[in-house]
Amino acid sequence: MEAQGQGDEFAIGCLLSIKTTLSEEFHFLPCQSSLTLRLQEESKSGAGPKRNIRLLKANYIKEFTFLGQGEDPLDVNKCFLDLNTLQSKEESAIRQAEAEAERIGVGVTPQAQSLFDALSKTLPVRWDKSTIVVMNEVRVSSPYLPESVTRGTHAANGRVRKVVEFEKKRLQSRYGGQ
Repeated sequence: MEAQGQGDEFAIGCLLSIKTTLSEEFHFLPCQSSLTLRLQEESKSGAGPKRNIRLLKANYIKEFTFLGQGEDPLDVNKCFLDLNTLQSKEESAIRQAEAEAERIGVGVTPQAQSLFDALSKTLPVRWDKSTIVVMNEVRVSSPYLPESVTRGTHAANGRVRKVVEFEKKRLQSRYGGQ
């Protein structure tokens, strides 16, 4: 991706047109890193001078053409960011990461985690240390066998025991009876 006699890095403020390996075409102003490019797309809606900013890894570039010198890419008066949207996306990503982290048992066997995952497909579950809590009432403790199911109503226990039995058989067939 070397331009006639120039090095691998693009000059900041240099306006280029690129075609990606996916046949997309963009005009952009390079950032300081030659590995990631900041693509600046002009708004097509006529809603003012807003621009979409994208990042693209340089190895996705198929070809590029020098179009001339662009405006100062670091001019904060021309850079529009919707901070509320960015903050909302960040908060959503953090909530999702926290929820996913809560689904991972600490200090439990892979089989226990597999049982938790199987139960979570149809029932609300959470970890209480190394005990699986189903529907906020039924508890499944180590060694995570049907006999390890306690508390809850008779019907709820029966349903959880069936899932535990099925998952135990599935794991035995997968791991050869371990």
